[in-house]
Amino acid sequence: MKKEHNHTTTSNTDEVFSTFIGESLKGILHDRSSGHDYTILVFECGWGLVLSFNGSYWTENSDYVEKTKRRVKEKLEVTQKELEGI
Repeated sequence: MKKEHNHTTTSNTDEVFSTFIGESLKGILHDRSSGHDYTILVFECGWGLVLSFNGSYWTENSDYVEKTKRRVKEKLEVTQKELEGI
């Protein structure tokens, strides 16, 4: 039986990390938008563990993770086109 994960945790607490116990890491996103620098560990459940440059950490739902993934992909595509032009 798969464990139910409680992602409604308070940021900067041990619960943030313990909610992902038993989940497999699917990937890592680096989001540097809006003047912030975040690393998002994305798990199989679709949720993300966000680690901020200032030491804060929290969970984000799968909609946020997908939105961030699209934004990062678009930025990488623009960068790729710029590099091709050099």
